[in-house]
Amino acid sequence: MALTDWPREPLTAETMLILDRVLRDWCVQEDCEIESEMATLTAKSLVDWFEFGVRDEGELARVIRDQISL
Repeated sequence: MALTDWPREPLTAETMLILDRVLRDWCVQEDCEIESEMATLTAKSLVDWFEFGVRDEGELARVIRDQISL
């Protein structure tokens, strides 16, 4: 597991709603089940991007749509 050197912002209920919405939209676009391995990897990527500082819902959707990795 990778460790971060910066303090992480907590994942609030509002943040979780945004991440869930972005992931579910991605699953629809990719015709992918939310319980699939690919969706799990994408969810982890979303959290990584959030912790890296991407907070905008549209930007989060773009980075996973374009499969940009940290």
